[in-house]
Amino acid sequence: MNYSKNIERSSRQLKFGENLRKSISLIIQNHVFHEPVLDKETLIVSEVRVSPDLSNASVYILALGENKDHSKIIDCINIKFKRLIGPLTRELKLRRAPKLNFIYDDTIEKQAYIDNLIFKAKNNI
Repeated sequence: MNYSKNIERSSRQLKFGENLRKSISLIIQNHVFHEPVLDKETLIVSEVRVSPDLSNASVYILALGENKDHSKIIDCINIKFKRLIGPLTRELKLRRAPKLNFIYDDTIEKQAYIDNLIFKAKNNI
């Protein structure tokens, strides 16, 4: 379900993905999951990539908090968010919600690593 290949996404996919991102962000922000792993974290939806038929979506999540066990956070939100598909479908006025797959977004960590390598190369460290 990885839609990050260099395939040009249509404007329909981009628009639907952005609407989905906004709605998921609002639901996560306003919902109490009753799960200590999630309730202590600040979750940010950085991107949503939607399949061409709009039936599957990869939701990239960034967690800002104390917990560094990102796999536990992603597993937990994949399970807990299933109860919130109904409100998401109603908010977006959809007949059928896409199947959501939450993925941890590690682009900031990768960027910091690359910046560190460039800094070391410039300073001959």
